[in-house]
Amino acid sequence: MVSNRHNASLSSTEKKRLRDRRAQENLRKKRENRIKFLEERVEFCERHHGASLMQQLLTAVDSLCRENELLRARQERLRRMIASWDADEIGVASSETSQQPRLLENLGPEINRRTADQCGQAENGLAETPNSVVNLEIPGLNAQNEIFTRTTGLTLQYAGAGPGSGHLSSAQDVAATIPNILSAVQLPGLPHSSAIEALPSTVPAWCLVPMNEYGHDPSLVPANAPWLSHSELVTACPPMPAPLDLLHGTRRNYLANEIHRAIRRRALRDAECVALGWLTYVYSKWRVSPNPATFARLAPFQQPLMTQIQRGHPTSLDMIIWPQLRVNIIRNWTNYDFAELMGYLSCCTKVRWPWGKDMLERDADDNLQIRREFFDVFTRESGWGLTSEFIDKYPELMEGLDVEALRFRMILPSEVE
Repeated sequence: MVSNRHNASLSSTEKKRLRDRRAQENLRKKRENRIKFLEERVEFCERHHGASLMQQLLTAVDSLCRENELLRARQERLRRMIASWDADEIGVASSETSQQPRLLENLGPEINRRTADQCGQAENGLAETPNSVVNLEIPGLNAQNEIFTRTTGLTLQYAGAGPGSGHLSSAQDVAATIPNILSAVQLPGLPHSSAIEALPSTVPAWCLVPMNEYGHDPSLVPANAPWLSHSELVTACPPMPAPLDLLHGTRRNYLANEIHRAIRRRALRDAECVALGWLTYVYSKWRVSPNPATFARLAPFQQPLMTQIQRGHPTSLDMIIWPQLRVNIIRNWTNYDFAELMGYLSCCTKVRWPWGKDMLERDADDNLQIRREFFDVFTRESGWGLTSEFIDKYPELMEGLDVEALRFRMILPSEVE
């Protein structure tokens, strides 16, 4: 009240001076507070970002750069060492006999060309070739011989293992006794995929495994192959799965049972369960134990590409049938809802096998095995198709593919006749 009476007695000029004084006082306090805040910030920066700390960071960066260069140099020396081993093995083989094929330099493609039919015909569970001998020049893998023979009825005779080793005459005899059955199913001709990239010739193809490091971001939640983290259990499994184990599961084969549990979560026909299960099985055996024998069992379209080796991605993408689609998805998978993408892909991937046609048959011991015709279909890239649902939902992923040749149409039994 006193203040109000005092202000009322002041003239307008004095009131203005009072207002100006108060405004200047407020401005001065704000300036002092701002200066104090900036001083505290400067003190914090000098304490935490001083020259000594920056020097430490620069030293750490320089150390990491030198370490990276050292690792690159070691990797290059390792590659040259492997290449020199390849040359030595080839020289020894050529000096012993002119008929021996070149070994490690092109081991993966060489085995696939010479033994794809033998491995495929004998190792898929068929029993048409009991007690046959297939000579593969793969030294250092004798430990698998007993398991392989017990599972498939064949004997893998390696170079130096006994008389006659080092030649492919027995394998050729086996191939001659098995007719090359062409499937009654008409498969489309797929063009050569532009995604096929040349692998380095300095390293054997079988030891180039995909890069499955992608940061493991929890927000991505990518589907994976959890059994690959138990390599010792996978290695102990037989080289080939029994088809009934893939269809119904088993307690005797860890890998086959895990694959059965994974594929049965999807809406798949029995034909896709057996075919995808078989391909996943042989790929998983190679992935946990890369060697010429496990690599030789892969279907040609399963062999890794440079994109898989150079670019991080989830393991499940390595099992996509078509190489071009595999590369397209590896390059762009983070742009999609990964679970939805893989769900569509698994349900829309179809093997070109007539509806209702038997895919299994009984062998001489009355055991159900994969039919030769069915095996010929699902081990070829053209033996698979994609339904329109996936093609229409993800048209941008079809780049480089012949969409109409890839499009799947159900084959009725009446159309085969």
